Amino acid sequence: MRPELAVEVEEAPSIPIRLEKVPNALAFPWEMVAALGAIILASCGHLLIKAGLRSAVLTTPAGGIFARLVHYLLHPAVAVGLGIYGLGTILWVYAVSRRSISFLYPLTALNYAIVTMGGKFLFGESITRGRWLGIAVVMLGVALMQLSMKEEKR
Repeated sequence: MRPELAVEVEEAPSIPIRLEKVPNALAFPWEMVAALGAIILASCGHLLIKAGLRSAVLTTPAGGIFARLVHYLLHPAVAVGLGIYGLGTILWVYAVSRRSISFLYPLTALNYAIVTMGGKFLFGESITRGRWLGIAVVMLGVALMQLSMKEEKR
């Protein structure tokens, strides 16, 4: 650089900047919303698949197992159930990417209760007291795990 072009620059005085904590809309626990959405969608998907299979069995075509499998998969309720289950899986992937799986995975036990109630009320399935007791024990275990777990991010 040529000396005649050199310019002396003074340093600007440093001004302390005080940042106030501003509520951040992104701080909302979207991963929990996604996890609960995944659980609800998975349960709904399972129940729709069951409803579609009950209907599809009434019109099972002659042929081998492959023909029956294709028939079942192409039934509208089964296809929609699989699609809903797939959307739930996408939400689950998001939730697990943001939170530790050891915190989230026990929540999926809610599916037991939701699907069991759906089986009872939608399909008239008989649920024994022992099964209800087992579901209650699982739910209690999930609640205890969630209460005892320290909040952690990943």
